[in-house]
Amino acid sequence: MGALIRLLFTALIPLLREFFKHFGGLLLRFFFWLKVVKFGLFIIKVGIFLGLVTGMAAVISGVVDGLTVSLPPLLADGFNRILPSNFSNCVAALVMAKFAVFALQVKDRVLGLGGI
Repeated sequence: MGALIRLLFTALIPLLREFFKHFGGLLLRFFFWLKVVKFGLFIIKVGIFLGLVTGMAAVISGVVDGLTVSLPPLLADGFNRILPSNFSNCVAALVMAKFAVFALQVKDRVLGLGGI
């Protein structure tokens, strides 16, 4: 049995050597291309996720700042006497924390799009 396996390997080794000589570079380039494509898609998905979080932070901050600006002058003056000066930032941070929790709960679905 061992002699048969040795004979088989001695016949196959030159064939494998020629196969990898001609197609090895192509297979290696295809493998690296596939890894680069997968990594590129992952980076695109992470960029979309971070863009969503950053955009939502800007929207929340804009909405909260817009609420304090659109008040009548007397009401705004009354709120300014009661509320601290960074109240809009505090509210924006609280709402953003809620959104971040939601986004992190669905990040696996977002990053897992496309089956990669």
